Amino acid sequence: MRTDVVILGGGPAGVAAALSLRRLRPQSRVVLVESGGHEPCRCGETLPPGCRPILESLGCWDQFRAENFPEAYSTSAVWSCAAPYENEFLYSARGSGWYLDRGRFDSMLRTCAEQRGVAVLRNARFADSQQSDSGWKLAIRHCEARVEIASAFVIDATGRNSSFARRQGARTIPDDRLIGVVGVLRCGSGVLPTLVESQLDGWWYSTRIPGPRLVVAWMSDSDLVRTQSMCDGNRWTERLSQSRLTAERISEARLEMPLRVFAAHSQRLEPAAGSGWAAAGDAASTCDPLASQGILRALRTGKMASFAAVDFIEGRSPSLAKYNRMIASEYAAYCETKTWYYSLEQRWPNAVFWSRRMNRRSGQAA
Repeated sequence: MRTDVVILGGGPAGVAAALSLRRLRPQSRVVLVESGGHEPCRCGETLPPGCRPILESLGCWDQFRAENFPEAYSTSAVWSCAAPYENEFLYSARGSGWYLDRGRFDSMLRTCAEQRGVAVLRNARFADSQQSDSGWKLAIRHCEARVEIASAFVIDATGRNSSFARRQGARTIPDDRLIGVVGVLRCGSGVLPTLVESQLDGWWYSTRIPGPRLVVAWMSDSDLVRTQSMCDGNRWTERLSQSRLTAERISEARLEMPLRVFAAHSQRLEPAAGSGWAAAGDAASTCDPLASQGILRALRTGKMASFAAVDFIEGRSPSLAKYNRMIASEYAAYCETKTWYYSLEQRWPNAVFWSRRMNRRSGQAA
């Protein structure tokens, strides 16, 4: 199979790149490699304000609105003081967002891509690559078979693993050790805003997902989670009972499945692009769940990676250096904002979790 651009990863970043490519260069042959292996729920399934312009530019705003995702108007936070306060999306512009059913959202995006002529290869994974003067030869595992695809350009949207980019010598640079220990609880009906509640060694995150269910995550550093045995259901529940507002909202809820652990540390890829390839979404950089920006950043970087792909195909390769600078610059600005927000919590300056973030502010490594 021969194509112009292969996109590895069928999440928001990959599909945004595909949709943008079809708009920028309709004659381009685009293949989207989609693994199909998605978690049943994730922590932070909220699309923040500011998504409408980019969804409109990708041609899928009407399809998004037709899904009727419930609107989210604010985030409730217990941060820096004991009293809760409302915040119109931490780190974000003003306006309403949406609580997502992530499976429906991703499926809607892929359907839009197929309708615009993108070839979607489902249940497929990147296996290997070779580069030559004429482009890339990719090996893809598809339904137990090996498929070879020749392509001029590759967009890596494989998430935190950056599976393709790391084979090209790129490396991930972490900024912290944050992880989440997540419980999914069955709860009653009714609208509950996303809640963030800080504690001595980390913070609680909770938000509604379809069901009706509630995702509750303990966010702390990996070494603290390990030494405090916070992956144990009893220890997790005991710590949860020490919270105030988070415990109140789940007083009649019950755990629906075993606890899961997910990586939540901030990191960036260096470089984020090279000769004939670019990384997008979490493959390029990841942000703290506090930011509520993961999906929006994925859509945006996917779109920007499509510009780099078109420029490369048409002989304007210096745009890859520009893309690298953009990813590095936006990540640096995000880290400054993250450090500022964590610095607002001053109640436990000697606690390991918070002192690490204070040291980051003074220029020391966490």
